[in-house]
Amino acid sequence: MGRYSDWLQSPHSARVWLQSSMTAAGQFAFVNPLHRLKHWIANKGKRVDCWRQRDKECFYCNKGIDQQHEYAYGVYIEKGNAEIKYLHTNLTTHTHIQNKFSELFDNNENPCDLVFAIERKEITNLNGVRVLGYDLAKTDEEMFVPEVLRPSPLSPFQNLVRDFKWIVPEEIVVKLLEHDSKPFNLIDLFLLIKQKAPKLPDKTAKSYAVRLLENGVLDVKKAKEYRH
Repeated sequence: MGRYSDWLQSPHSARVWLQSSMTAAGQFAFVNPLHRLKHWIANKGKRVDCWRQRDKECFYCNKGIDQQHEYAYGVYIEKGNAEIKYLHTNLTTHTHIQNKFSELFDNNENPCDLVFAIERKEITNLNGVRVLGYDLAKTDEEMFVPEVLRPSPLSPFQNLVRDFKWIVPEEIVVKLLEHDSKPFNLIDLFLLIKQKAPKLPDKTAKSYAVRLLENGVLDVKKAKEYRH
């Protein structure tokens, strides 16, 4: 990992970014980003929300200031840390990333299972013009965060609200991750859960073992249940 730059991070929010020619490692938390309409206020040097997206009158639209599309991708920036950071991109980078994701899906690869080298560089927009954006390259790095600890990969709503409930507590699931996808019978899985959580009542441990077994294999993804 030493060949990568550190992400630049906001002290006030979960936003991360890179400067030109910087490359950092990141794993995407989901493939559909959060979409926002913004206005660039030149004299203040900042973007502000477009209130029309909230079905309200927008002062900046009324002033004739162009809307800009902003797409926020959730990323994990270090191994073992499930805190989602947000990489804000423009339409050109968003289109570029979605094309990369489509190629991976066509090859039966889940982009959220991969760690990418994310580089700030010039890319080509739809008009054939070279503009500054972000490019992606697959790496052989082990994923930073396993699937069970990630939000739904296709629903941007998951990144605003944890729209699921843990049937098996997260603290127990974390202790079972190294055994995920391994064969178990009910008794052995029950004993493993008791080993990891000795104070857990036998009846509860058995119910967790039943929940997590799928055709004789431990499936930690079954530990949570989506509400939608």
